[in-house]
Order: sequence, then C-alpha cells, then structure tokens
Amino acid sequence: MTQDEAGTGRFGRWLRVAVVKVLMPVAIVVGAGAAASFMIATRPVARQLPVEPPVLLVESIVADAGDQAIHITVPGTVTPHTETTLISEVSGQVLEVSKHFVNGGFLRAGEVVIRIDPRNYIAEVRRAEAGLARSHTQLQQEKSLADYERGDFERLKSQDALSTSDLAHRRLQIAQAEAESAAADAQLVRARGDLDRTVVRMPFDGIFTAREVGLGQFVNPGVPIGVIFAIDYAEVRLPLSPRQAREVTLPGYLESADAPKTPVSITTEAGDAWAGSLVRTEGTLDSASRTLYAIARVDDPYGLLGTRPATATPLRIGTYVDVTLRGRTLANVVALPRHLLKPGNQVWIIDDELRIQARSVDFDYADSRFVYVSAGIEHGDQICMTPIDNPLPGTRVRIIDTSS
Repeated sequence: MTQDEAGTGRFGRWLRVAVVKVLMPVAIVVGAGAAASFMIATRPVARQLPVEPPVLLVESIVADAGDQAIHITVPGTVTPHTETTLISEVSGQVLEVSKHFVNGGFLRAGEVVIRIDPRNYIAEVRRAEAGLARSHTQLQQEKSLADYERGDFERLKSQDALSTSDLAHRRLQIAQAEAESAAADAQLVRARGDLDRTVVRMPFDGIFTAREVGLGQFVNPGVPIGVIFAIDYAEVRLPLSPRQAREVTLPGYLESADAPKTPVSITTEAGDAWAGSLVRTEGTLDSASRTLYAIARVDDPYGLLGTRPATATPLRIGTYVDVTLRGRTLANVVALPRHLLKPGNQVWIIDDELRIQARSVDFDYADSRFVYVSAGIEHGDQICMTPIDNPLPGTRVRIIDTSS
C-alpha cells in the first residue's frame, strides 16, 4: 500500500466518525420532538368538575317569640341594717361576763352582756332614799305648822285683830320643802338608774363583732364594751344605672310600710339562694358613677329567729352576692343569648335551604346574658348558635341533632 492510499483511508475513517458525532444528536432531538408532538396531539382533554363548598356542622335554636320579663342582676354586699357600739355608762370593776360575749357570739335582746360592781351604786340608792324620806318629813312638818298657824289666823281674824295680809300661812316654807322633796326624788331616780346601768344588756337580738373588755377589768363611763349588729334582717346595697332604674319598679318615698314590695332573688358565690325584697332607695344619684342605690332586705339572715330551718346556710354579713330584680315585661320579643348578636346588630339565621344568612335586628333591651329582639326575627326562625370564622352569606350548613 502506498503512502497515498494510507492517507486516504485515514481521512475516510475520520469523516465517518465526524458524521456520526454530528448527525446522532440531531437525530435524537428530531425524534424527541416528533414524539412530543405526537403525545401532545393525542393527549386526553381534561374535564373541569365543580367543587362543592364544605358543609359546616352547626347547632341552632328555634326563635320563640312571646312576652318576656326583664331580669336585672347587680352585685352587692350583705350589710347589717344596725351596728352599735355598747358603751359603759358607769364606772367599776367587771364582775361577770356572758359566755356568749365573744366575736361571733349571739345574744337576744335583754340578755346580760356584763355586770359591773354595783356596791357604790347600791349605797347611792340608799342615800337617795334617806334624803327623800327626810325631805318628805320636812314637808309634812311645814304643812302641819301651816295648818296650826291657819287656825290661829282664823281666830284672830274673827276678832278683827289681824288682816289677811299679815300672814302667808307658811307658803314659802312649804314651797321650799316641796322643791327639796322633788330634788330628793330625782336623786333617787338617778341613783336607781345608775344601779340598773351596772348591768349591760343587749338592746336587740344581735351578734358581736368585737369585744373590748374582759372579766376583772375596770371601766369608766364612755369606755367601749363591744360592737354588735342586729340580725333580724340584713340589707344589700344595689347600684342601678339610670337605664336599669327605669326598668324596675322602685319603692316610693311616701309608700306605706305595708305596701307590696318588689321581690328579689339573692345568690351567693357558693350558689346558695335567698329570697328578699326591695324596700327603698337612697334617693340621690352617686356623683361619681351616676348610679342610684337601691336597698334590698333579707329577713333572718342567720336563721337564729326561727323563721328559717336551723340547717340552712347563713347569709353572713360581708358576703358578696348577685341580686336579681324582676323588671317590666316586654311584649312579643325573642330572647337570644347575648353572644349571638354580632357587630352591626346582626344575627346569623339558617334559611329553608340550610344556608346561613345575616339578618339585621332591633332589640328593646339587653343585659349581660340576653338580648331581647323586637324586630328582624320571626317566630320559628332557625338561629345559628355555633361561632363561625369569617362566615359568608349562603354558606351551606348541617344542623347537629341535639335531641338525643
């Protein structure tokens, strides 16, 4: 083989390799494009299916229109209607103390609280009795002398030896004796009163909240003995806003004590219930809060006077309570829970197609628990009670059956 033939062979092999390297990628690209075009031309057509919005599970109530009585609940604190500090009116040593004279002790009206040493006052009574007897004797002597002198005067007068002005029949002496007798009588009354005041008694049925003296202690007039409050009835001071005051029948200022009272219901923090009545108002508005204070009364709060069962829980002074008052009656309204009223005075109702719709309403009165709708809701409407985040009108719902 010549040199020219060898060069020609090498060039042919190089040419074949170059053709393969260039044409192979082109063929692959063309083939891929043809395959893609075929797949696109023969692809299935996608169908668009409507998506049903989700159905919400909700609870509902049926609107029940009718006459509704307003109930106003206000907080208050149980207070005694009378609280008194017992004061010693005499001086002396305390010789006796009632076993019930302790904080929380109960004594009835007239029972002995303490006894003070009475010896000095017994002596004063006897001295006053002696002075009164002495003054009575002096008065009798003056009257006897006057009678004797009157007889002498009559005899002298019959003889025209004396005029009526010459003798006063000891009128001045008798008047002085009568005055001394009255003073002695008053002194005896005072001495007996001081002796009686050595025994300190309960002025009314009450309970002690403080004890200031003990057995053997020396007391002087004006020294506090103890603090008591009456338990025949207790009072609750109720702050009423101007609107609340308009809704409740308040006692009149000239109303008889026997006139019917507005009943109230009292509930303690522990859940105990008591019945009471609205008896009066304070008559002036509080200058800071612009509220009117009404006074509710509860009879025998401690059950110590026999009007309540002995096992009943006492309504203790200082207890925080909620007092519910019955107000006026609203005609043909729907009472709804307060949380169902949305901004703009709207309520979500469920229509016949089980879709929620916003309904604007008017209401006559609202409190912390209920709103009393007078317009916008008809009797029998389904009211949605379940809170819904960002609700849209027309959203489908399914009502949860709560009957079982």
